[in-house]
Amino acid sequence: MAEAYIVEAARTAGGKRGGALKDWHPADLGAQVLNALVDRSGVDPAAIDDVIVGCVSQVGEQSFHVGRNLVLASKLPESVPAVSIDRQCGSSQQALHFAAQAVMSGTQDLVIAAGIESMTRVPMGTPFMLPMQAGLGVGPWSEAIKDRFGVTEFSQFTGAEMIARNYQMTRETLDRFALESHRKAAAATEAEKFALEIVPVTVVDPKARSVSTCAMKASVTTRRWRGSQV
Repeated sequence: MAEAYIVEAARTAGGKRGGALKDWHPADLGAQVLNALVDRSGVDPAAIDDVIVGCVSQVGEQSFHVGRNLVLASKLPESVPAVSIDRQCGSSQQALHFAAQAVMSGTQDLVIAAGIESMTRVPMGTPFMLPMQAGLGVGPWSEAIKDRFGVTEFSQFTGAEMIARNYQMTRETLDRFALESHRKAAAATEAEKFALEIVPVTVVDPKARSVSTCAMKASVTTRRWRGSQV
């Protein structure tokens, strides 16, 4: 069996809803990472066998095959195929698993595994809420599912509470773990441990009348303009 290796890894900086990355279309934002992967690794983009993209909310700007749209927005040749997958919160991790499996099986040699999600432009729950608001259908859970499990819906929040009770994890214990995790992340950020993996992207702040680069920390202003418009 062939071995699978991670040749290069890259991502954009993390952002908050309505934050610095809010003006980036998801396809364009993802394309920046694809371009960086090709540039940094030095691979022939035409040799890429597939691009596997995980995405939970495949609606709106992330609809109509978001994985393929990342390729079309990038500098990869049109001959490079893509597929969009949804395993909810594990979607991009599943993309990596599928890519490794393709290489290990000998089916493919060079695969990009990726994930895209804009919580600003495609808010969480949009694929569920929009059809319901439009009066289309009854939601994702059929009567057969409800009858089988004796519930009216499935909720991660309810599931989290059940897991916590089952494994006797208290709120205080989990809060301490979360706080320590954030402290480690903050320390790693300050020490620029993530610098090599983050792809800088340009952001525009009309109020500050500045063009910035969203990279390691919130943003580093690189250029200001004169006048009221650009």
